[in-house]
Amino acid sequence: DPNVKFVGISKLRDLNATKLRESQNTTLVFQDTNDTPLAVLLSYEKYLIIQEQLAAVMNTLELFSEREELEGVLKGINDINEGRTRSFAELKAALKNKYAKKQEGAER
Repeated sequence: DPNVKFVGISKLRDLNATKLRESQNTTLVFQDTNDTPLAVLLSYEKYLIIQEQLAAVMNTLELFSEREELEGVLKGINDINEGRTRSFAELKAALKNKYAKKQEGAER
């Protein structure tokens, strides 16, 4: 990744708020004298993106760890493969009709 820069740990002394703002699009990997990575410094925006991606992965794992949920997803994929689908417009119209009929029944 061209936005990752490997730097020696001694560069920490040189960092200040101005330099951090200038390198906002760069991820800094601090290394010791043996070039072993010790720490990573990235922008808060990148941190939030990583957190969102991690949450998405965890939600997916949770979904697939429940048998009933997994079976539902697999059934949906099978329905798509078999052509058992409807457009969004069709679904919207069907729901509109369904709720209109319920409302008529409630008014009687």
